Amino acid sequence: MKSADIAVIGGGVVGLACARALQRTGRRVTLIDEHEIGRGCSFGNAGLVAVDHILPLARPDVLGGAFRMLADPLGPLHVNWASLPSLMPWFTRFAMAALPSAVDRGTKVLATLLRDAVPAWKRLTSSNGHAELFKSRGYLTLFESPRSARAAANENKLLKDHGIRFHALSPADIRERVPALTMKMCAGRYLPDSAYTTEPFDVVRNLGRQFAGDGGEVIERQRVAGFTIENDAVRGVRLRDGEILANQIVLAAGVGSKQLAQQLAIKVPLVRERGYHVMVADEIHLDTPLLFADRGFVATPMEAGLRLAGTVELGAAAPNWQRADVLRRQASVLFNRPHLTETSRWCGDRPTLPDYLPMIGPAPNHRNVVLAFGHQHLGLSLAAITGELVTDVVQGRTPRLDITALSARRFGG
Repeated sequence: MKSADIAVIGGGVVGLACARALQRTGRRVTLIDEHEIGRGCSFGNAGLVAVDHILPLARPDVLGGAFRMLADPLGPLHVNWASLPSLMPWFTRFAMAALPSAVDRGTKVLATLLRDAVPAWKRLTSSNGHAELFKSRGYLTLFESPRSARAAANENKLLKDHGIRFHALSPADIRERVPALTMKMCAGRYLPDSAYTTEPFDVVRNLGRQFAGDGGEVIERQRVAGFTIENDAVRGVRLRDGEILANQIVLAAGVGSKQLAQQLAIKVPLVRERGYHVMVADEIHLDTPLLFADRGFVATPMEAGLRLAGTVELGAAAPNWQRADVLRRQASVLFNRPHLTETSRWCGDRPTLPDYLPMIGPAPNHRNVVLAFGHQHLGLSLAAITGELVTDVVQGRTPRLDITALSARRFGG
């Protein structure tokens, strides 16, 4: 039987950031993942540290478009008809989170986290010697229609109020910055303090190599079957091939966290939010990523070509690869490239809670368990700051940021 000081469950970017941050305090950490490290959403994301994503998706304008979501299976945001009955409890909470007061609270929380997202990544990667994995060129968020341009003006005020630095862009500014873009945009913003990576999987692999090189134990392809519980503490993590005794547990298993949290008597209204990406050959030259707000996807220049990533799909069972086809067609129209060469495609499930805030903090019923999941499409963005917050909790310190709103108790668990 193996033992560890701390067992971190989940080998995605959030779990690895937690494991590495804890290790750097001198703790002995074991990392456990059901699959290969980093092969989930950490592999296929858009690569952005998305500092302007301070508005939760749970808000009145999105709720008002619910029927449109159901009607268009290839739209930027789609809900599967067949899964609607099982999703209704989640949507009830989503509707509650869309109340104006709740949106204001959620916006404040996300802005607080995202303001420190890039500095936290710099703190985590500088000691690894891998800071070059992130490019500090910022990115552009673009608004194609007059309606979305008006919404952008309101968002710009929110960003300013919450201390997120940006430069508003006119149509002429956009044409000058992105000559490859042939479709006219009505407005845009440039986020100079953001960052992006040209290979998200490399970020995870490098964290993993540094973690293992400094003595961390990595256990891959081992599913956590359950826990050994004594009184109000988890004493062991049961695997297929044995058990690991641990003094403390960090649960950061992404979409797999729901089932494991239920074994700890924690209510977790978490759903799988599916996203897609398509890689195309390097036929479109971009200096920075472009986020197309109206179309719900990001175009990120990467080492292997251009990654077209995005869309939100709730309640889907099998992948709907037509949604990936749409991403390629969107780029063909936007850049007037009718014959883009696709080199690969991917889909993955993001762990999403109805208020679009992560769950970070102590478990309600077990004094030695810390939760770190539910980051929706901000997993890469918030991984490093999550690792710092988890480390604060594990070490018994007051967290550097207020995480009251991220507690599991907000759902009654």
